[in-house]
Amino acid sequence: MVISEEAVEALQNAAEGGDVDAALEVGRLLCMLRVGPDEDPEDPDVIQSWPEEPWLRAAVRERPDDTQAATLLAGRLVQQIAFFAVDPDFAGGYGEDETTLARRRDEARDLYGRVLRAAPGDPAAVAGIAMLDALSGGDGDSVDFPEPFSYYELRLDHWSGSFCHSEVVIAAGLDELRWAHGQMLRHHILTPPTDPTLQLYRGGEAGEFIKLEGVVDLGAVTIPPLTGTPLPLGHPVQGGLAHYGYSCGWG
Repeated sequence: MVISEEAVEALQNAAEGGDVDAALEVGRLLCMLRVGPDEDPEDPDVIQSWPEEPWLRAAVRERPDDTQAATLLAGRLVQQIAFFAVDPDFAGGYGEDETTLARRRDEARDLYGRVLRAAPGDPAAVAGIAMLDALSGGDGDSVDFPEPFSYYELRLDHWSGSFCHSEVVIAAGLDELRWAHGQMLRHHILTPPTDPTLQLYRGGEAGEFIKLEGVVDLGAVTIPPLTGTPLPLGHPVQGGLAHYGYSCGWG
């Protein structure tokens, strides 16, 4: 399927009509975005809004035994925990505190528990719990995942002195990567805008690095295929707090 705003809108309409598969798919695609289609991307107060969450929640609610929906939702909750744990004052501005973060931790553990009961040893759930444990100790960067996977890392870094704001999209397929790239360019929050870069990872090892300077349509760029096992949906990536989908941070 060619991913477009029209295709996502059609999925949303189907999901609103009760199609659980459509709800899960639109949730997966919105995982790739900073803001949702109905939000103002120029609003400086909207740094990241997790537009996929209501759709994934709908899928989990209607199909509680769906491991893919549970894993995706749990992964996004872990990303939220990591995002708000960086600065308590910043989190407070969003109405977040230790109580709300603890609620997310409990929900994520419950979702991962459901997945592991249905699929013992599921790699995304095992890695997600490891990330949760590391975040509880304040050291998410120390997690070492035993099973390496292959994925694309689309990255947009904006440096100001020693300060860097980063936007990252982790994808396992070219269609979703192209969709994410177009949306990243359209909805960037950096002034002046900078150019993304693309890093390929195969079996957890860094491969080709591609500068996307001036590239508007990723379909016009020759991108080498991934080999090995694709990163499972909802899985965190090695050496950082990013998961499948979009995330941002600074340091």
